[in-house]
Amino acid sequence: MPRPASCSPRWPRSRPRSRRAPARRTGSRPQCSGSRTSAGDVGDVGDGTLSWLSPIGWGQATRPFAGERWWPLLLSLVAAALLLGVAFALLARRDLGSGLIAPRPGSPAAGPRLATPVGFALRLQRGALVGWTVGLLLLGGAFGAVGADARSLLDTSAPLHDFFDRGGAAVVDAFLATTFVLGALVAAGFAIQSVLRLRGEESTGRAEPVLATAVGRRRWAAGHLAIAFGGAVIVQLATGVGTGVAYAARTGDADQILRLTAAALGQLPAVWVLAGLAAAGFGLAPRLGVVAWLALAGAVIVALLGPLLDLPDAVVDLSPFSHSPSLPGGSAAPGTLVALTAVAAVLVAVGLAALGRRDISSGA
Repeated sequence: MPRPASCSPRWPRSRPRSRRAPARRTGSRPQCSGSRTSAGDVGDVGDGTLSWLSPIGWGQATRPFAGERWWPLLLSLVAAALLLGVAFALLARRDLGSGLIAPRPGSPAAGPRLATPVGFALRLQRGALVGWTVGLLLLGGAFGAVGADARSLLDTSAPLHDFFDRGGAAVVDAFLATTFVLGALVAAGFAIQSVLRLRGEESTGRAEPVLATAVGRRRWAAGHLAIAFGGAVIVQLATGVGTGVAYAARTGDADQILRLTAAALGQLPAVWVLAGLAAAGFGLAPRLGVVAWLALAGAVIVALLGPLLDLPDAVVDLSPFSHSPSLPGGSAAPGTLVALTAVAAVLVAVGLAALGRRDISSGA
């Protein structure tokens, strides 16, 4: 798949074989899923009218085991049929392996920002970064809107109230702290995807022209790692700001914006640990990057099902998020945050060192 010409730092521009743009992978699917979930969460607040904008709301409207209604399922069937029709219509109008939008001609020479590994990596990943940021901002807004009514919602269920009250903090703070863990798990997905963009560049052969210049392996990888780790800060800020603004809008307390934003950043070192694991895996061997995804899946299981399954402490402690502070409402241990950051730094160092010693795939 040829890269758009504007992405090329120093080598000649290649002309695509088709007038239409090659299909590009982005980080849009997680954001679309998060947006649907957010619509369902916000729709549950108030009279529930907004829940009809979400397919999840349609499923909930069937009311299983409580006065079943079958007709909402027709909405899902009709929507699926319409989307399939649109998909087949678009498929018939594009070339195989190409997109519908014609590529824009790029500049024959790269700008100064593209001449650096960080600037070049940002150019490649800016679409995914924007998409994940917007998605986490919307997800945070859903968390904040629901959090404003958390006390009244949890009072309707004694088990849920006891679950969120187990830490001794206020129920609303405990609820928001749990949602920040969920948001951080999503942010970790961005960080892992961003790091493993290195594998995509290597396996398709696009890394070779870059490494043929004065840019060395470690500088090339460090550019992408800077976007992954810096982007994790941005998406976590988006989660905190979205939550804080929505919560402040519902409660009228503007001081909560800064407080909840800081609480969201408390999960950042744990996100960095999984990003570092992806870097170490890729540095040792391209295929080992999948270990980070397995670690994320394990962290999700521990966060969502750990209390229900009564997992042993030794298993729970394997998740970096188990060592993150429970904010807001709890206390942050600076030593723990420093230790998690140090673990992430060691994993990155291992990955960069291993990358400098192994062969680079030719993309064949």
